[in-house]
Amino acid sequence: MPTSVARRVGVLTALDDTDGPALALGDAAARHVRLRPDGLQPALGDAPAGFVPWGQVRAVVADVPATWWPHPAVGDTLVPLIEGIFGGSSGEISETPTFPVRVTTDDGAVVEWRATPHYLSGYRRRDAALARRLVDHLVAAPEARVLLARPDDLLARLGEILRAH
Repeated sequence: MPTSVARRVGVLTALDDTDGPALALGDAAARHVRLRPDGLQPALGDAPAGFVPWGQVRAVVADVPATWWPHPAVGDTLVPLIEGIFGGSSGEISETPTFPVRVTTDDGAVVEWRATPHYLSGYRRRDAALARRLVDHLVAAPEARVLLARPDDLLARLGEILRAH
């Protein structure tokens, strides 16, 4: 049974709001791409802008950043501390990092949207790979897109798969 609390697995967050059900690729509170049952939609917070229907999508490449840290929050905490101790950087981030999500349409056009990661250090490699494989599957198997209508259930299942491995 889906919960009312937002479920997240790595870079993916289950959403069901006024724009309907979707998986957010990236931080749903910042820049993200909504994977909806009917198409892809870039969004900044809760203000969507743009849309590409699945029927016009040839390929999607999400360059989800990955880290070797066992949990990304560890990297986000320790790296600035280590850099501060050894004088590596000023500790300031000039701008919020993002990663590209490139959508190739049937006419060959490439649209690039940016998504904000939850962690500066990136995601666990298996979480990043899972997101890429899911997006590839959604592009290749139109019948799988119906799963996006129940994003909480989809992420619950993906979480079970990750825990089993």
